[in-house]
Amino acid sequence: MVSFLPPDLSLTFIVAAILPLIIGFIVGLVIKSVLKVGIALAILVIVLILLGILTPEQVLTPLLSIFTSGDALVSKVNQVAGYLPYSSITFIIGLAIGFLKG
Repeated sequence: MVSFLPPDLSLTFIVAAILPLIIGFIVGLVIKSVLKVGIALAILVIVLILLGILTPEQVLTPLLSIFTSGDALVSKVNQVAGYLPYSSITFIIGLAIGFLKG
C-alpha cells in the first residue's frame, strides 16, 4: 500500500508553490496583452487596406521576412521557455488566472 505524506508547511515549500503561481499569472497577463495588441493591429491593417492607404504587398512582405528568419528566433524562444516552470501545476493555474481574469 502506498501512503502519501502531506507536505510540510515550511517556508521553502510555500515559496516553491507560490513562485510558479506568480510567474504563471504574469505570463498570462503578458499573453493576454500581446493578443489584444495583435488583434488591434490586425484590425487597423485591414481598415487601412480597405481604405486603400496600404496595399496587401506592403503588409505581407515584412511578415514573410519574419517567417524566413524564424530559425534564429526559435533558439531565443527555446531559451526563454527554458526558464518557465511550465510543468508545474501551480504555474498552469497562475497562467489560466492571469489570462482569464487579468
